[in-house]
Amino acid sequence: MLGPSPVPKQQQESNQFKNCLNIIKHDMEEEDLLKSFKAITSQLQQKKQQPVIVKSNGSRSVVAPTPSSAPTGSKWTLNALSENIKAALNINPINSGAIKDIISLPFEDQFSLLGAITERLLSKNAPTNDRNNTFETVMNILGNLGPEYSDLVYVVTQPLIASFYDDIHKPYINYVGNQFRTADGSYNSVVFPGIGKAGSNYTRTVTSISKNNTNLPSPKDVFDKLLKRPDGVFEEHKGGINMMLLYLAIIITHDLFYTDSSDPMRNLTTSYLDLSSLYGFNRADQESVRQMEYGLLKPDQWFDKRLVIQPAGVAGLLVVFSRNHNFIAKKLLELNENERFSYGPGKRLRTKEEQDERLFQTARLVNNGCYANVIIHDYIRTIIGTSADSDFIFDPLATPSDPIYGNAVSIEFNAIYRWHAAIGKEDSEWLTEVMNLLTAKMQESRKEERHPGLDRSLINKGAQNVGIFDQLLEGFNEYFVKASPEELARGLPIAGAHRGENGSFPDVDILRALKKGFKQSASEIGNGLNTPAALEHVEIAGINQARILDTCYFNDFRKFLKLTTLDTFEDFSEKKQVQDALKELYGHPNNVELYAGLMVERNKQTGLRLPYTMGRAILSDAINLLRNDRILTKELTPANLTNWGYQYTLGDPNSNNRIFPLLLSNLFPEVGPDSADAFTADELKTLFNTPNKTTK
Repeated sequence: MLGPSPVPKQQQESNQFKNCLNIIKHDMEEEDLLKSFKAITSQLQQKKQQPVIVKSNGSRSVVAPTPSSAPTGSKWTLNALSENIKAALNINPINSGAIKDIISLPFEDQFSLLGAITERLLSKNAPTNDRNNTFETVMNILGNLGPEYSDLVYVVTQPLIASFYDDIHKPYINYVGNQFRTADGSYNSVVFPGIGKAGSNYTRTVTSISKNNTNLPSPKDVFDKLLKRPDGVFEEHKGGINMMLLYLAIIITHDLFYTDSSDPMRNLTTSYLDLSSLYGFNRADQESVRQMEYGLLKPDQWFDKRLVIQPAGVAGLLVVFSRNHNFIAKKLLELNENERFSYGPGKRLRTKEEQDERLFQTARLVNNGCYANVIIHDYIRTIIGTSADSDFIFDPLATPSDPIYGNAVSIEFNAIYRWHAAIGKEDSEWLTEVMNLLTAKMQESRKEERHPGLDRSLINKGAQNVGIFDQLLEGFNEYFVKASPEELARGLPIAGAHRGENGSFPDVDILRALKKGFKQSASEIGNGLNTPAALEHVEIAGINQARILDTCYFNDFRKFLKLTTLDTFEDFSEKKQVQDALKELYGHPNNVELYAGLMVERNKQTGLRLPYTMGRAILSDAINLLRNDRILTKELTPANLTNWGYQYTLGDPNSNNRIFPLLLSNLFPEVGPDSADAFTADELKTLFNTPNKTTK
């Protein structure tokens, strides 16, 4: 006996769909409506073919999808649903009524509106295929509904209007013609153009309501009993970090912090990672280091004189970025993509001066991208303890950012970035000689006890003015550099290096300065009693500045970062001597100043092994520095950098997208790869670790 004829598959699907609608008619509670709506969308998911296109019904019609290589119809719905959270449906009295309205419409309109609602409400993370003609279909249907369908009209059109409104982000953070950095850091935020500008006041990160410690110890006692490195003692960094990392850290901190000695609230540099130590802090500074043709800098030149008295490798790194700028400018002009650097009648640029300016600004932008690459792919990697050859990157710029407010460095982070305890043994001995010489010269010239570390605003007096540092340079040069007057006329000196007639340093001199830092172990940073004695005046100036500006206490800062407070002096340092000194100087853990607490806290066990609070704060600051910078987040594009420039900033794909090894390999052509002064292939893999050292 034959059984009943099988129901065609299409009829089965239609029956299932109608069953869902019948359920809705009987389940009018919001919770049941939610279940029913999910059941219908689930039904759409199961469809593998596009729905049958229904013919026109009166003046209403369903607009068929236009041919497209991307999915349309139910295929699109299936993809969209897989990209979004289905549970995000928010049923409320208004859209409950809308669902009731849907079930009273003809079947073909029910299906179309259901697809439209699904598309508009769920497709926030998947691109909409406009060839699906959803908008046109919905407009045709809604245009013929009466006032009784107001709930349906509202629930369908409002998300659509909101979607169109959200297409254009507000406030407007990017304006045409603002793709280059200004010399003084202004207009990084177009909305708030003064944020982060050189010469602005420091900000305050933490507002503390702790009672004042009215019995603060003398800054000298703080230094002597908590910070000063004992004579003959040196704690080699247990993580194998070398001084090359600290050289880059010094450039970064000098980019961000330059306190005016006549006004400790004022920061003379910008609040951005913009290589301002290389380019200067205003337009006059900038032009003083430029050749003013072809976008080039003067050979191996930089602006910030403070870095002359640092270990030679610091200025050596600035020379690397100076050379990189000129390499970029020459390459940009050579390629001249779309003739963007051509000038004359009928060209983009009118004059040679305009060509120079456009080449300079573009090269600076590309160079800044390279700088950011080094910070993300080498510097941050080392700080958090990730090996240079790891595929993992802690990249703050990996996801889009829409920075509105710009960045402004704070007085708390001025203290956070003081890593003097990390200075290696050889560099510490050299700095002792430098400070002794400069202190003697300063006292002789001023007839009073005053340390050059307290006269930072007198070092860089601008392109046209002579500051105290220029007066001290003669003695520094005589003792450490031994450069001729002709050499000094060509640019700032580097100890152990001599400028040639063209103004450049020999490649071997710069590489030797860098290699010295590469081979030299840094010191352990935390637990206290690690700071070289030669930096006493610098540290005391920092302590005084923090006090003058009423900086929060150490435990206040930990609370701000949502960290547990340190409730005993044993919580701070591993060293019994430091614990006892803290108790003697402060009496209670809550009275410990931020500056002192940061320097004596126990250190992390991986990476740079920073003290815990310092390490936590550094990552917060690094992410904000990068993500709040409009130039780094919005302007490093092929349109601004050129295709070649954009690709160059991405680094070497064969070296985990790091660019630092390329700079050290390609910018010193006089030194062959087999030279003892060149970095080997293995050394280029671990530039911030001492060679032949294993972590303990």
